[in-house]
Amino acid sequence: MTNTEFTLRLGTHADFDSLYAIYMHGSVNPYLNFEIMDKKSFEPIFNELRQSGDLYVYEHDKKIVATCIAMRLKRRAQHVATLGTLATHPNFQGKGIGSQFIQKIITLLKEQGIKRIDLFAEADNLKAIHFYKKMGFELEGVLKKYFLRENENKYIDEHLMALIVN
Repeated sequence: MTNTEFTLRLGTHADFDSLYAIYMHGSVNPYLNFEIMDKKSFEPIFNELRQSGDLYVYEHDKKIVATCIAMRLKRRAQHVATLGTLATHPNFQGKGIGSQFIQKIITLLKEQGIKRIDLFAEADNLKAIHFYKKMGFELEGVLKKYFLRENENKYIDEHLMALIVN
């Protein structure tokens, strides 16, 4: 698949069903900040996510294959953006699509004057941590016992990673 077959755009409420399917997938959901739930319960969370920043979706043949939210900081930190709820549909993982998507997001944010991009990754999400390092993000810190997943009896550390954009 080539880069030209994909479209980066702002997501809308019309994307709810497609994003719900990605966010609630058993291999994606453990690394997000909400549990698996039915659509009705997820709708207020989805609306909250959309209001927290710019929701981006990456499409291939009009199907959403990846998503994230870019939250821009204000005032003295207006040059900083934080990426959240990064997710690639499992059918499209390991094919370079996530790399294309993140590179497009980085380029877009750089064009908008962003100099630093932060993101967080659970310490047990080794696949994502490796991916982010490959994309140039560096580990800057560890937030101890940051998450407690439903149905788990242990807290998960969170890694703060950042990319300085030149």
